[in-house]
Order: sequence, then C-alpha cells, then structure tokens
Amino acid sequence: MPNDASSLLEGLELRREWVVSASHQYNPSGIAGHEVLSSPSMIMEMETTCAELARAELPSDFTTVGFHVDVKHVAPARPGDLISTTAVLITISDNQLTFSVEARRGERLIGTGRHRRAVLSVNDLG
Repeated sequence: MPNDASSLLEGLELRREWVVSASHQYNPSGIAGHEVLSSPSMIMEMETTCAELARAELPSDFTTVGFHVDVKHVAPARPGDLISTTAVLITISDNQLTFSVEARRGERLIGTGRHRRAVLSVNDLG
C-alpha cells in the first residue's frame, strides 16, 4: 500500500472554532429548550479537525480516513455556544495516525479522547 506519511510529524496541532448550530443539536427530553450538542456532532467536529490537520501536511494525492474513535462526552454545550476543537498528532506508525482530541467551551472541557486515521492514496478510494 502506498504511504506518504513522511511529511507528518508527531506534535503537529490544529485548533478549530465552530458554533453549535441546529444541525449539531439533540434534545434528550423532547422538551423545547433542552437542546444540547449531540455526541455524534462533537465527534464529527473532532474528526474534521484531525483530517484538516493531516490534509494540510500531506501531498495532494494523499488523504486520510478515520477508522477508530474513543471519545468521552463529559459536559453539555448549548445552541449558539462557541466550541474550540483541538487535535494533536501523537503517534505515527506506518500509515496509521493517532490523535489526541478535545472540545472545549471556553475553559470548560466538553469532550476528550483519541481518534485514529489511516493515510491513503486518493487513488485507493475509488
């Protein structure tokens, strides 16, 4: 399998900011006003941050695909809240990348964990 993870370095970091919008929400009680950030949406934003970090460093004919997520959603976020998502590339093993990820609302931790992605040639996707 082609692998060009050589342009990546452990310790690379990316931080993104985004606002909890209607598409990010879940309402656990079904009562109006109880909307919160859903876990799948938080995880999607974490994955996106990891993918963008890798994409910025990889040659244009390579990309990454996620294959493992281990994340805890530890606090709520409400519609309109500004969230920062940070990814740090912590290990590179052949074509497999492991990231430390977290989401915060200000100083408050919303979610934390690990995400793994594989580096692939874009030609292997289709």
